Amino acid sequence: MSSGTDPLSDGEYDALADLLQAHGVLDIEALLGLLNAVAVAPGLVPASTWVPHVFPPERCAGLGESHLRSVVGALLRLYNEINTALADDTVFAPDTEDIDDCMSFAAGYAAGAALDPVWRGNADHWTFASPLAYLGERHDLVPAGELKSLDADPDARERVHRDMLGIIRAARDVFAKYRQAADAAPALAARAGRVGRNDPCPCGSGRKHKRCCGPARSGAPR
Repeated sequence: MSSGTDPLSDGEYDALADLLQAHGVLDIEALLGLLNAVAVAPGLVPASTWVPHVFPPERCAGLGESHLRSVVGALLRLYNEINTALADDTVFAPDTEDIDDCMSFAAGYAAGAALDPVWRGNADHWTFASPLAYLGERHDLVPAGELKSLDADPDARERVHRDMLGIIRAARDVFAKYRQAADAAPALAARAGRVGRNDPCPCGSGRKHKRCCGPARSGAPR
């Protein structure tokens, strides 16, 4: 029985590709691109955000609840596999010789990058997504000035295609510090919201929390 960290088998990978064709809005190459973008993004893009962009609920109405759970489980395992590959300096991507698959991958990557407001909202960050958006013909995600420059260069698509994996690795490296900060933020927020025993009590009494509202059990001495 597969665990949540096992890579997908060839059969499971093919089954996921078939499900995408029947119920999704991306093909398998675009899914790989989207998951690579989510994996390297400077902000955190939770599965609750990206899964509906892969399998919109309205297209999955015919799938049973258990089937949906298994589909999400397969997506998360694939995401973990992509993260593992990136940590080993490998990009889980189509064969670079196949331009059509690479274009689909690039379009998915651009779509995944656009799900992160930290990435989309920073012009410098976006330079690690816009070339792939251009390759994937997501020109709506390429800034106007850059699009004009790329269109004027007859070798632009070939160059981006050649550099695609390097751009993804560069994004991983540049965004690492932002991701570490984003990973730490929930824990810091929880700590910031926690009142220490010797802190002033939030009730405004002026007493220390441990002497006022701090005791957890009713009737504990104050």
